[in-house]
Amino acid sequence: MSELLENARSRIEALGMDFQFMGIAKLNRDGVERETWVLEYEGDQFVFVPGQKNVVLGWDTDQCSLGEGVLEGLREDFDSGHSYYQREIEETQNYYQKDIATANANGDLEKAEELRSELAEELNGIEEEMTEKGYVSWDNFLAKWNENLSQCLSPLRTVDIGDMIVEVDSRYIEEDMPSLSQAVCALKEGPFTLATEDEWEYLCNGGARTLFRWGDTLKDVLAEIYEVGRVSKDEEDTPSVLEQPNVLGLFIAYDSYKYEIIDNTVYTKGGDGGCSLCGGDGAIYVLPCYTAFYRHPTCENEDYYRLSRNYYSYRRIVRLP
Repeated sequence: MSELLENARSRIEALGMDFQFMGIAKLNRDGVERETWVLEYEGDQFVFVPGQKNVVLGWDTDQCSLGEGVLEGLREDFDSGHSYYQREIEETQNYYQKDIATANANGDLEKAEELRSELAEELNGIEEEMTEKGYVSWDNFLAKWNENLSQCLSPLRTVDIGDMIVEVDSRYIEEDMPSLSQAVCALKEGPFTLATEDEWEYLCNGGARTLFRWGDTLKDVLAEIYEVGRVSKDEEDTPSVLEQPNVLGLFIAYDSYKYEIIDNTVYTKGGDGGCSLCGGDGAIYVLPCYTAFYRHPTCENEDYYRLSRNYYSYRRIVRLP
């Protein structure tokens, strides 16, 4: 047992919280090996997470570079989306041109003009949607990607993170709650508390400077994300990257339908409630939900805003003295 784990055990025992030591887990992701305590508290699993000084968090599109694997994945998404809209345009034109030709052949010029007007309206709608989702050109796609990131990600900063005991996966709130501020207050009662945004981002990325917790790649990830309600895989199959624990042994930022409440009354982390996926918005708006740095703002009018127990979750932590 390492000196770090021995020291951590004595500090955890000093809390007097009846954590049960279940053993030492050996974590290995991308060649990085770590050991940590696996703990149990009233039947729920936790892990010890060592902190780190001078951790760089947040994102700045002018200062932070995307990995080649991410760019390749974005390009594939753009090509797929661009081709889809081109087919939509061609199929719509072909559909109307046949009817327009028939109307002209029958001498029904008024009908032909009406059809041409309908065609122009439908094409305009397709082109507007194509532009909004960034599929007009690759440069347009990247510009919209960077614009959206600058609006929804936390700012670039350097912080110190302390040692923590952290629940392995988040849990849904037990009942609907009237507001985020009330939820934060209620969930911080008792021996546990909620992670700050700094702590949550560290827990998600483990201090790595990649946009996604699994690294600089989108290989197979986009297919998994778009495959909503995917069928469970055979046991012998390797779990997708979304279903695997991160480098700290945590299940985090793997489901865009799942809002995770942190110690903040303005925004949540970890998802947008599935809005971008259900809306078919594409990678520009879907992918940021899976980054450590994504912020989802709460609704300003709390008279019409309630936290549903089917979407809002929280993760219990204890900071070690």
